[in-house]
Amino acid sequence: MTKKARLDLPLEETFLEPAAEFVVAFADRFELAQDRREHLRQAIRAVLSMVIESNKGGGSGQPVQVEVSENGGVLVVHLHNRGVPILLGGVVGGFQLPYAAKFREASLHADRLSLENRGRKGQAVVLEFKLGVSAAARQASSSPVVTEIPETEAITLRDLAPGEEQSLSRLFYLVYGYDYINESVYYPEKLAAMRQAGDLLSIVAARSNGRLVGHIGLVRKCAKPPVYEAAMGIVDPAIKSRGLFGRIFAKTMEKVRSTPMQYCLFDFVTNHDLSQKHIAKYGYRELALFVGCQSSKTQARLPRLGLGPDPEGMDRYSILLAVIPTVQHPFGRKVTLPEDIGETFGFLLAPLGVEWTPASRFQPLPPGGRYNTRLDPAQSAVHFDLVEPGAKAIEEIAREWGDLVRDGYEYAGVETSVEVPASGAVYDCLASHGFFAAGFIPYGAPGRLGFRFQAVGPADVAIDKIKVATGASKKLLELVRKDFEAARRP
Repeated sequence: MTKKARLDLPLEETFLEPAAEFVVAFADRFELAQDRREHLRQAIRAVLSMVIESNKGGGSGQPVQVEVSENGGVLVVHLHNRGVPILLGGVVGGFQLPYAAKFREASLHADRLSLENRGRKGQAVVLEFKLGVSAAARQASSSPVVTEIPETEAITLRDLAPGEEQSLSRLFYLVYGYDYINESVYYPEKLAAMRQAGDLLSIVAARSNGRLVGHIGLVRKCAKPPVYEAAMGIVDPAIKSRGLFGRIFAKTMEKVRSTPMQYCLFDFVTNHDLSQKHIAKYGYRELALFVGCQSSKTQARLPRLGLGPDPEGMDRYSILLAVIPTVQHPFGRKVTLPEDIGETFGFLLAPLGVEWTPASRFQPLPPGGRYNTRLDPAQSAVHFDLVEPGAKAIEEIAREWGDLVRDGYEYAGVETSVEVPASGAVYDCLASHGFFAAGFIPYGAPGRLGFRFQAVGPADVAIDKIKVATGASKKLLELVRKDFEAARRP
Protein backbone atom coordinates (compact mmCIF):
# COMPACT_ATOMS: atom_id res chain seq x y z
CA MET A 1 0.00 0.00 0.00
CA THR A 2 1.25 3.48 -0.90
CA LYS A 3 2.11 5.30 2.32
CA LYS A 4 2.78 8.75 0.90
CA ALA A 5 0.86 11.15 -1.36
CA ARG A 6 1.33 14.74 -2.51
CA LEU A 7 -0.82 17.60 -3.80
CA ASP A 8 0.12 21.10 -5.02
CA LEU A 9 -2.43 23.82 -4.19
CA PRO A 10 -2.75 27.43 -5.38
CA LEU A 11 -3.03 29.97 -2.58
CA GLU A 12 -6.82 30.31 -2.87
CA GLU A 13 -9.57 29.68 -0.31
CA THR A 14 -11.60 27.65 -2.83
CA PHE A 15 -9.10 24.79 -2.48
CA LEU A 16 -9.52 24.38 1.30
CA GLU A 17 -12.28 21.77 1.14
CA PRO A 18 -10.75 19.66 -1.68
CA ALA A 19 -7.43 19.63 0.18
CA ALA A 20 -9.08 18.56 3.44
CA GLU A 21 -10.94 15.75 1.66
CA PHE A 22 -7.69 14.64 -0.03
CA VAL A 23 -6.01 14.23 3.36
CA VAL A 24 -9.05 12.52 4.93
CA ALA A 25 -9.32 10.11 1.98
CA PHE A 26 -5.68 9.16 2.44
CA ALA A 27 -6.20 8.65 6.19
CA ASP A 28 -9.29 6.49 5.55
CA ARG A 29 -7.04 3.92 3.88
CA PHE A 30 -5.55 3.29 7.32
CA GLU A 31 -8.93 2.84 9.05
CA LEU A 32 -9.33 6.33 10.44
CA ALA A 33 -11.98 6.26 13.17
CA GLN A 34 -15.19 8.07 12.19
CA ASP A 35 -15.12 10.37 15.21
CA ARG A 36 -11.62 11.52 14.22
CA ARG A 37 -12.45 12.48 10.62
CA GLU A 38 -13.98 15.86 11.44
CA HIS A 39 -11.08 16.75 13.76
CA LEU A 40 -8.67 16.04 10.90
CA ARG A 41 -10.73 18.14 8.48
CA GLN A 42 -10.81 21.11 10.84
CA ALA A 43 -7.07 20.92 11.50
CA ILE A 44 -6.27 20.87 7.76
CA ARG A 45 -8.70 23.72 7.03
CA ALA A 46 -7.20 25.87 9.80
CA VAL A 47 -3.58 25.25 8.78
CA LEU A 48 -4.20 25.90 5.07
CA SER A 49 -6.22 28.99 5.86
CA MET A 50 -3.34 30.21 8.02
CA VAL A 51 -0.86 29.79 5.17
CA ILE A 52 -3.17 31.53 2.71
CA GLU A 53 -3.82 34.38 5.16
CA SER A 54 -0.08 34.80 5.66
CA ASN A 55 0.45 35.12 1.91
CA LYS A 56 -2.31 37.60 1.11
CA GLY A 57 -0.83 40.51 -0.75
CA GLY A 58 2.57 38.88 -0.86
CA GLY A 59 2.46 38.26 -4.60
CA SER A 60 4.65 35.17 -4.31
CA GLY A 61 2.55 33.04 -6.65
CA GLN A 62 4.10 29.95 -5.08
CA PRO A 63 1.75 26.99 -4.49
CA VAL A 64 1.49 25.14 -1.20
CA GLN A 65 2.67 21.54 -1.43
CA VAL A 66 0.64 19.18 0.77
CA GLU A 67 2.49 15.95 1.52
CA VAL A 68 0.75 13.30 3.62
CA SER A 69 2.22 10.05 4.92
CA GLU A 70 1.58 7.34 7.51
CA ASN A 71 4.10 5.84 9.92
CA GLY A 72 3.28 3.46 12.76
CA GLY A 73 -0.32 4.57 13.12
CA VAL A 74 0.47 8.30 12.91
CA LEU A 75 -0.63 10.50 10.02
CA VAL A 76 1.95 13.19 9.21
CA VAL A 77 1.02 16.15 7.01
CA HIS A 78 3.69 18.56 5.72
CA LEU A 79 2.50 21.82 4.17
CA HIS A 80 5.47 23.32 2.33
CA ASN A 81 5.11 27.08 2.24
CA ARG A 82 7.30 28.86 -0.33
CA GLY A 83 5.50 32.18 0.06
CA VAL A 84 5.57 34.74 2.86
CA PRO A 85 6.90 33.01 6.00
CA ILE A 86 4.71 32.50 9.06
CA LEU A 87 6.30 34.03 12.16
CA LEU A 88 4.66 32.94 15.39
CA GLY A 89 6.92 34.70 17.87
CA GLY A 90 7.24 38.06 16.20
CA VAL A 91 5.44 40.30 18.70
CA VAL A 92 5.56 40.80 22.43
CA GLY A 93 2.91 38.90 24.35
CA GLY A 94 2.12 36.05 21.97
CA PHE A 95 1.55 34.95 18.40
CA GLN A 96 1.66 37.38 15.54
CA LEU A 97 -1.81 38.30 14.22
CA PRO A 98 -3.84 37.85 12.03
CA TYR A 99 -3.34 34.07 11.86
CA ALA A 100 -2.57 33.20 15.49
CA ALA A 101 -6.14 32.07 16.10
CA LYS A 102 -5.93 29.63 13.21
CA PHE A 103 -2.74 28.10 14.57
CA ARG A 104 -4.45 27.65 17.93
CA GLU A 105 -7.52 26.15 16.27
CA ALA A 106 -5.42 23.61 14.35
CA SER A 107 -3.49 22.70 17.50
CA LEU A 108 -6.78 21.87 19.28
CA HIS A 109 -7.56 19.17 16.71
CA ALA A 110 -4.06 17.85 15.92
CA ASP A 111 -1.90 15.78 18.26
CA ARG A 112 1.13 17.90 17.36
CA LEU A 113 1.65 21.05 15.30
CA SER A 114 4.98 22.70 14.54
CA LEU A 115 6.86 24.94 12.11
CA GLU A 116 10.12 23.99 10.41
CA ASN A 117 12.39 26.69 8.98
CA ARG A 118 14.03 25.39 5.79
CA GLY A 119 16.01 28.46 4.82
CA ARG A 120 15.88 29.11 1.08
CA LYS A 121 13.47 26.23 0.67
CA GLY A 122 10.85 28.11 2.67
CA GLN A 123 9.17 26.54 5.66
CA ALA A 124 6.94 23.60 6.50
CA VAL A 125 3.93 23.46 8.77
CA VAL A 126 3.92 19.92 10.21
CA LEU A 127 0.75 18.35 11.57
CA GLU A 128 0.72 14.94 13.32
CA PHE A 129 -2.51 13.03 13.89
CA LYS A 130 -2.80 9.67 15.65
CA LEU A 131 -4.94 7.30 13.61
CA GLY A 132 -5.63 4.86 16.44
CA VAL A 133 -4.93 1.23 17.35
CA SER A 134 -6.66 -0.16 14.27
CA ALA A 135 -4.26 1.70 11.97
CA ALA A 136 -1.19 0.30 13.72
CA ALA A 137 -2.70 -3.19 13.60
CA ARG A 138 -3.44 -2.81 9.91
CA GLN A 139 0.12 -1.66 9.29
CA ALA A 140 1.47 -4.79 10.95
CA SER A 141 -0.84 -7.06 8.97
CA SER A 142 0.03 -5.35 5.68
CA SER A 143 3.80 -5.56 6.10
CA PRO A 144 5.42 -7.03 3.00
CA VAL A 145 5.68 -10.80 3.07
CA VAL A 146 9.12 -12.10 2.24
CA THR A 147 9.00 -15.13 -0.03
CA GLU A 148 11.06 -17.84 1.61
CA ILE A 149 13.60 -19.70 -0.50
CA PRO A 150 13.95 -23.37 0.50
CA GLU A 151 17.20 -23.99 2.37
CA THR A 152 17.79 -27.10 0.28
CA GLU A 153 17.75 -25.15 -2.99
CA ALA A 154 21.17 -24.86 -4.62
CA ILE A 155 22.44 -21.31 -5.17
CA THR A 156 25.02 -20.88 -7.94
CA LEU A 157 27.78 -18.26 -7.80
CA ARG A 158 29.02 -17.05 -11.17
CA ASP A 159 29.79 -14.01 -13.32
CA LEU A 160 26.90 -11.84 -14.46
CA ALA A 161 25.89 -13.12 -17.89
CA PRO A 162 25.17 -10.82 -20.86
CA GLY A 163 21.49 -9.89 -20.87
CA GLU A 164 21.05 -10.33 -17.10
CA GLU A 165 21.34 -6.63 -16.35
CA GLN A 166 17.55 -6.25 -16.16
CA SER A 167 17.38 -9.02 -13.56
CA LEU A 168 20.08 -7.26 -11.55
CA SER A 169 18.16 -3.97 -11.66
CA ARG A 170 15.05 -5.80 -10.50
CA LEU A 171 16.93 -7.24 -7.50
CA PHE A 172 18.01 -3.76 -6.39
CA TYR A 173 14.45 -2.48 -6.77
CA LEU A 174 13.02 -5.37 -4.71
CA VAL A 175 15.42 -4.69 -1.83
CA TYR A 176 15.84 -0.90 -1.95
CA GLY A 177 12.94 0.46 -4.00
CA TYR A 178 14.31 3.46 -5.89
CA ASP A 179 16.47 4.70 -3.02
CA TYR A 180 19.81 2.94 -3.66
CA ILE A 181 22.81 5.24 -3.52
CA ASN A 182 24.26 4.25 -6.93
CA GLU A 183 21.73 5.30 -9.55
CA SER A 184 23.39 3.19 -12.26
CA VAL A 185 21.74 0.04 -10.90
CA TYR A 186 18.37 1.28 -12.23
CA TYR A 187 19.65 1.52 -15.82
CA PRO A 188 20.26 -1.97 -17.29
CA GLU A 189 21.80 -0.40 -20.39
CA LYS A 190 24.39 1.43 -18.23
CA LEU A 191 25.23 -1.78 -16.40
CA ALA A 192 25.65 -3.55 -19.74
CA ALA A 193 27.94 -0.81 -21.06
CA MET A 194 30.05 -0.92 -17.88
CA ARG A 195 30.33 -4.70 -18.09
CA GLN A 196 31.30 -4.64 -21.77
CA ALA A 197 33.95 -1.96 -21.16
CA GLY A 198 35.45 -3.88 -18.25
CA ASP A 199 34.41 -1.16 -15.81
CA LEU A 200 32.16 -3.55 -13.88
CA LEU A 201 33.14 -7.09 -12.87
CA SER A 202 30.05 -8.69 -11.35
CA ILE A 203 29.67 -11.81 -9.23
CA VAL A 204 26.05 -12.90 -8.82
CA ALA A 205 24.18 -15.53 -6.83
CA ALA A 206 21.43 -17.22 -8.83
CA ARG A 207 18.63 -19.63 -7.98
CA SER A 208 17.98 -22.78 -9.98
CA ASN A 209 15.33 -20.90 -11.99
CA GLY A 210 17.88 -18.21 -12.91
CA ARG A 211 16.53 -15.49 -10.60
CA LEU A 212 19.32 -13.38 -9.06
CA VAL A 213 19.40 -13.22 -5.26
CA GLY A 214 22.80 -11.65 -4.60
CA HIS A 215 25.53 -9.51 -6.16
CA ILE A 216 28.87 -7.85 -5.51
CA GLY A 217 30.55 -5.76 -8.18
CA LEU A 218 34.09 -4.55 -8.71
CA VAL A 219 33.86 -1.08 -10.24
CA ARG A 220 36.99 0.17 -12.00
CA LYS A 221 37.94 3.59 -10.61
CA CYS A 222 41.15 4.03 -12.60
CA ALA A 223 42.61 2.24 -15.61
CA LYS A 224 46.34 3.03 -15.20
CA PRO A 225 47.32 1.81 -12.72
CA PRO A 226 44.14 -0.23 -12.33
CA VAL A 227 42.18 0.43 -9.13
CA TYR A 228 38.81 -1.10 -8.31
CA GLU A 229 36.17 -0.55 -5.67
CA ALA A 230 33.93 -3.28 -4.26
CA ALA A 231 30.41 -1.91 -4.64
CA MET A 232 26.74 -2.71 -5.25
CA GLY A 233 26.71 -5.46 -2.63
CA ILE A 234 23.23 -6.89 -2.13
CA VAL A 235 21.52 -10.06 -0.90
CA ASP A 236 17.81 -10.81 -1.15
CA PRO A 237 16.37 -10.77 2.43
CA ALA A 238 14.54 -14.00 1.57
CA ILE A 239 17.87 -15.82 1.78
CA LYS A 240 19.43 -14.00 4.75
CA SER A 241 21.35 -15.74 7.55
CA ARG A 242 22.68 -18.50 5.27
CA GLY A 243 26.18 -17.16 4.75
CA LEU A 244 25.46 -16.15 1.15
CA PHE A 245 27.14 -12.74 1.40
CA GLY A 246 30.32 -14.36 2.71
CA ARG A 247 30.28 -16.88 -0.15
CA ILE A 248 29.78 -14.15 -2.75
CA PHE A 249 32.61 -12.15 -1.28
CA ALA A 250 34.95 -15.16 -1.25
CA LYS A 251 34.21 -15.53 -4.96
CA THR A 252 34.79 -11.79 -5.41
CA MET A 253 38.19 -12.04 -3.74
CA GLU A 254 39.13 -14.75 -6.23
CA LYS A 255 38.31 -12.18 -8.92
CA VAL A 256 40.44 -9.55 -7.12
CA ARG A 257 43.43 -11.91 -7.03
CA SER A 258 43.09 -12.85 -10.70
CA THR A 259 42.59 -9.27 -11.95
CA PRO A 260 45.63 -6.96 -12.27
CA MET A 261 45.13 -4.04 -9.88
CA GLN A 262 47.05 -1.87 -7.41
CA TYR A 263 44.41 -2.12 -4.70
CA CYS A 264 40.69 -2.56 -4.10
CA LEU A 265 38.69 0.01 -2.12
CA PHE A 266 35.85 -0.74 0.29
CA ASP A 267 33.36 1.54 1.99
CA PHE A 268 31.48 -0.09 4.84
CA VAL A 269 28.27 1.23 6.35
CA THR A 270 28.61 1.32 10.12
CA ASN A 271 25.03 0.90 11.31
CA HIS A 272 26.18 -2.74 11.53
CA ASP A 273 29.54 -4.53 11.37
CA LEU A 274 28.46 -7.71 9.56
CA SER A 275 30.18 -6.97 6.24
CA GLN A 276 33.30 -5.73 8.05
CA LYS A 277 33.57 -9.04 9.92
CA HIS A 278 33.10 -11.02 6.70
CA ILE A 279 35.87 -9.14 4.91
CA ALA A 280 38.33 -8.59 7.78
CA LYS A 281 39.87 -12.03 7.25
CA TYR A 282 41.09 -10.87 3.83
CA GLY A 283 43.23 -8.18 5.45
CA TYR A 284 41.67 -4.82 4.67
CA ARG A 285 43.51 -1.71 5.87
CA GLU A 286 41.53 1.19 7.35
CA LEU A 287 42.00 4.66 5.88
CA ALA A 288 39.25 6.97 7.15
CA LEU A 289 35.87 7.29 8.85
CA PHE A 290 33.37 9.62 7.19
CA VAL A 291 30.92 10.62 9.94
CA GLY A 292 27.31 11.10 8.80
CA CYS A 293 28.27 11.35 5.13
CA GLN A 294 25.26 9.48 3.71
CA SER A 295 21.51 9.61 4.06
CA SER A 296 20.09 6.51 5.74
CA LYS A 297 17.46 6.38 2.97
CA THR A 298 20.01 5.33 0.34
CA GLN A 299 21.97 2.68 2.19
CA ALA A 300 21.63 -0.72 3.84
CA ARG A 301 19.00 0.01 6.48
CA LEU A 302 18.71 -2.96 8.81
CA PRO A 303 14.89 -3.18 8.78
CA ARG A 304 14.94 -3.35 4.99
CA LEU A 305 17.42 -6.21 5.16
CA GLY A 306 15.40 -8.02 7.81
CA LEU A 307 18.13 -7.59 10.46
CA GLY A 308 16.21 -5.67 13.11
CA PRO A 309 16.04 -1.93 13.85
CA ASP A 310 18.72 0.62 13.07
CA PRO A 311 20.51 2.26 16.02
CA GLU A 312 18.22 4.89 17.53
CA GLY A 313 18.87 8.44 16.40
CA MET A 314 21.05 7.51 13.40
CA ASP A 315 19.54 9.86 10.79
CA ARG A 316 22.68 9.62 8.68
CA TYR A 317 25.11 6.75 8.17
CA SER A 318 28.87 6.90 8.60
CA ILE A 319 31.24 5.12 6.22
CA LEU A 320 34.48 3.31 7.03
CA LEU A 321 36.88 3.59 4.08
CA ALA A 322 39.36 0.72 3.74
CA VAL A 323 41.64 -0.82 1.14
CA ILE A 324 42.99 -4.28 0.32
CA PRO A 325 46.39 -3.81 -1.37
CA THR A 326 47.59 -6.20 -4.04
CA VAL A 327 51.07 -4.63 -4.30
CA GLN A 328 53.64 -4.04 -1.56
CA HIS A 329 53.59 -0.23 -1.57
CA PRO A 330 50.25 0.95 -3.03
CA PHE A 331 50.85 4.56 -1.90
CA GLY A 332 54.63 4.71 -2.13
CA ARG A 333 57.21 4.34 0.65
CA LYS A 334 57.35 7.75 2.36
CA VAL A 335 55.10 10.72 2.99
CA THR A 336 55.56 14.03 4.80
CA LEU A 337 52.89 14.93 7.37
CA PRO A 338 52.34 17.63 9.98
CA GLU A 339 53.07 16.18 13.40
CA ASP A 340 49.49 16.51 14.66
CA ILE A 341 48.30 14.29 11.79
CA GLY A 342 51.29 11.95 11.67
CA GLU A 343 51.43 11.23 15.40
CA THR A 344 47.67 10.72 15.59
CA PHE A 345 46.82 8.93 12.35
CA GLY A 346 50.21 7.53 11.30
CA PHE A 347 49.27 4.08 12.61
CA LEU A 348 47.00 3.73 9.55
CA LEU A 349 49.98 4.04 7.18
CA ALA A 350 52.32 1.41 8.63
CA PRO A 351 50.26 -1.60 7.37
CA LEU A 352 50.41 -0.03 3.89
CA GLY A 353 54.20 0.08 3.93
CA VAL A 354 54.26 3.89 4.18
CA GLU A 355 56.69 5.68 6.50
CA TRP A 356 55.86 9.25 7.52
CA THR A 357 58.28 12.06 8.34
CA PRO A 358 57.33 15.32 10.10
CA ALA A 359 56.77 18.46 8.05
CA SER A 360 58.25 21.80 9.04
CA ARG A 361 56.31 23.59 11.78
CA PHE A 362 57.19 27.02 10.42
CA GLN A 363 55.33 27.07 7.11
CA PRO A 364 52.58 29.72 7.25
CA LEU A 365 49.34 29.30 5.34
CA PRO A 366 49.49 31.19 2.01
CA PRO A 367 47.02 34.09 1.75
CA GLY A 368 45.15 32.93 -1.36
CA GLY A 369 44.39 29.36 -2.35
CA ARG A 370 42.05 27.59 -4.73
CA TYR A 371 39.33 24.97 -4.37
CA ASN A 372 36.57 23.24 -6.33
CA THR A 373 33.05 22.44 -5.11
CA ARG A 374 30.98 19.34 -5.94
CA LEU A 375 27.40 19.10 -4.67
CA ASP A 376 25.66 15.78 -3.99
CA PRO A 377 22.00 16.77 -3.41
CA ALA A 378 20.82 13.15 -3.08
CA GLN A 379 23.01 12.83 0.02
CA SER A 380 22.58 16.45 1.19
CA ALA A 381 26.37 16.56 1.00
CA VAL A 382 29.05 18.80 -0.46
CA HIS A 383 32.66 17.95 -1.29
CA PHE A 384 35.41 20.56 -1.50
CA ASP A 385 38.70 19.81 -3.26
CA LEU A 386 41.28 22.13 -1.71
CA VAL A 387 43.61 22.12 -4.70
CA GLU A 388 45.85 24.92 -3.40
CA PRO A 389 45.48 25.52 0.34
CA GLY A 390 45.31 29.13 1.45
CA ALA A 391 43.62 31.30 4.06
CA LYS A 392 41.17 32.92 1.63
CA ALA A 393 40.15 29.58 0.12
CA ILE A 394 39.44 28.08 3.55
CA GLU A 395 37.42 31.14 4.60
CA GLU A 396 35.34 30.83 1.41
CA ILE A 397 34.81 27.10 2.03
CA ALA A 398 33.56 27.85 5.54
CA ARG A 399 31.20 30.55 4.24
CA GLU A 400 29.88 28.33 1.45
CA TRP A 401 29.32 25.46 3.89
CA GLY A 402 27.38 27.78 6.20
CA ASP A 403 25.10 28.80 3.32
CA LEU A 404 24.55 25.16 2.36
CA VAL A 405 23.64 24.20 5.93
CA ARG A 406 20.89 26.83 5.80
CA ASP A 407 19.72 25.19 2.57
CA GLY A 408 19.44 21.80 4.27
CA TYR A 409 22.84 20.26 3.54
CA GLU A 410 24.12 17.99 6.30
CA TYR A 411 27.67 16.86 5.43
CA ALA A 412 30.81 18.50 4.07
CA GLY A 413 34.13 16.94 3.16
CA VAL A 414 37.32 18.91 2.45
CA GLU A 415 40.08 16.96 0.72
CA THR A 416 43.64 18.02 0.06
CA SER A 417 47.01 16.44 -0.64
CA VAL A 418 49.14 15.50 2.37
CA GLU A 419 52.20 16.79 0.51
CA VAL A 420 51.11 20.44 0.28
CA PRO A 421 53.11 23.07 2.17
CA ALA A 422 51.65 24.29 5.47
CA SER A 423 49.44 21.21 5.82
CA GLY A 424 49.54 21.64 9.60
CA ALA A 425 48.17 25.17 9.27
CA VAL A 426 45.39 23.79 7.05
CA TYR A 427 44.32 21.47 9.88
CA ASP A 428 44.29 24.31 12.42
CA CYS A 429 42.40 26.72 10.17
CA LEU A 430 39.70 24.20 9.21
CA ALA A 431 39.31 23.16 12.86
CA SER A 432 38.60 26.78 13.77
CA HIS A 433 35.58 26.58 11.44
CA GLY A 434 34.17 23.39 12.95
CA PHE A 435 35.80 20.82 10.66
CA PHE A 436 37.33 17.68 12.14
CA ALA A 437 39.57 14.87 10.89
CA ALA A 438 38.31 11.89 8.88
CA GLY A 439 41.53 10.18 7.76
CA PHE A 440 43.47 9.35 4.61
CA ILE A 441 42.11 9.04 1.07
CA PRO A 442 43.52 8.35 -2.39
CA TYR A 443 43.96 11.82 -3.85
CA GLY A 444 44.56 12.98 -7.40
CA ALA A 445 46.21 9.76 -8.58
CA PRO A 446 45.86 6.17 -7.30
CA GLY A 447 49.32 6.17 -5.72
CA ARG A 448 49.00 9.54 -3.95
CA LEU A 449 47.56 10.13 -0.51
CA GLY A 450 45.33 12.93 0.62
CA PHE A 451 43.56 13.75 3.85
CA ARG A 452 39.89 14.49 4.41
CA PHE A 453 38.47 16.92 6.93
CA GLN A 454 34.73 16.92 7.50
CA ALA A 455 31.83 18.77 9.10
CA VAL A 456 28.32 17.64 9.97
CA GLY A 457 25.16 19.76 10.01
CA PRO A 458 22.39 19.54 12.60
CA ALA A 459 21.38 15.94 11.77
CA ASP A 460 21.86 13.23 14.40
CA VAL A 461 24.67 10.84 13.45
CA ALA A 462 24.68 8.82 16.72
CA ILE A 463 28.48 8.60 16.70
CA ASP A 464 28.40 6.61 19.95
CA LYS A 465 26.47 3.85 18.12
CA ILE A 466 28.79 3.48 15.12
CA LYS A 467 29.88 -0.15 14.81
CA VAL A 468 33.35 -1.20 13.65
CA ALA A 469 34.98 -4.61 13.80
CA THR A 470 38.79 -4.43 14.05
CA GLY A 471 41.26 -3.02 16.55
CA ALA A 472 42.56 -0.43 14.09
CA SER A 473 39.06 0.74 13.14
CA LYS A 474 38.10 1.04 16.82
CA LYS A 475 41.17 3.20 17.44
CA LEU A 476 40.28 5.31 14.40
CA LEU A 477 36.70 5.71 15.64
CA GLU A 478 37.89 6.97 19.02
CA LEU A 479 40.25 9.50 17.42
CA VAL A 480 37.59 10.80 15.05
CA ARG A 481 35.02 10.90 17.83
CA LYS A 482 37.34 12.97 20.02
CA ASP A 483 37.93 15.42 17.17
CA PHE A 484 34.19 15.49 16.38
CA GLU A 485 33.27 16.36 19.96
CA ALA A 486 35.95 19.06 20.11
CA ALA A 487 34.59 20.61 16.90
CA ARG A 488 31.06 20.72 18.36
CA ARG A 489 32.03 22.55 21.53
CA PRO A 490 30.85 26.17 21.51
